[in-house]
Amino acid sequence: MLPVSRLIATVITLLGAVVLPMVFAAPATAMSVQPTQVEMVSAGQRARAQVSVTNDGAAPMPVELVIESLAIDEKGESRKSPGGDSFLIFPPQALIAPGASQVFRLQWVGEPQMTKSESYIITVNQIPVAAPKGRSTVQIVMAMGVLVNIAPAAGAADLRIVDTVIVSDKGKRRPAITVENPTNTHALLPDAKVRLASGPWSKTLERSELGTGIGLVQPGKKRRFVLPVDVPANVQSIQASIQYAAPRR
Repeated sequence: MLPVSRLIATVITLLGAVVLPMVFAAPATAMSVQPTQVEMVSAGQRARAQVSVTNDGAAPMPVELVIESLAIDEKGESRKSPGGDSFLIFPPQALIAPGASQVFRLQWVGEPQMTKSESYIITVNQIPVAAPKGRSTVQIVMAMGVLVNIAPAAGAADLRIVDTVIVSDKGKRRPAITVENPTNTHALLPDAKVRLASGPWSKTLERSELGTGIGLVQPGKKRRFVLPVDVPANVQSIQASIQYAAPRR
């Protein structure tokens, strides 16, 4: 998964007419994006949000925002598809001066009475600039993803544990739980408290201890998570329970 903070570094080489025996390096650029996760509702004030992009480099930086629909399977693998026209993004492109920030406004214009949550990735792409005439340039451009979850105006998420096993994770014995979201609203595992037990041994993980990143579980789907707990050598099986506190939308 959507492990909904995510940085995608892309190296794009722009070749002009090669008339000089040397490669002219383009100035280094960098950007930062806030927030990297946005929670919205399909109707009301929370059908609007904003994302701020800061140019941390020394040269003007052109960027564009691209939106894609996001689906995450039980193993946490993500699949993206065209985002359609459910969002209005303003402005869709901008030229950001060095040290300056640009606010991009998001407006949900899809179905206000949607029946279940939907998730999207908005990618902030740095646009490569044309090479100076007669020179070859190598530019390092960046792209950063923002996870956007849209919840229906009515409904509350919940999570249930459907399986618990002990797995080997980087040489350590760790518990892996499979959770199911039976509701119409996306759930985030960090909003839960998980208790593990086996005989006299037990461990309770609060939201800050789950170590699962965003932990998105989409409506009607299952997700498997390996938890950051060392299981004692004498423990052969584990029982797990979960308490999910759905946030107020």
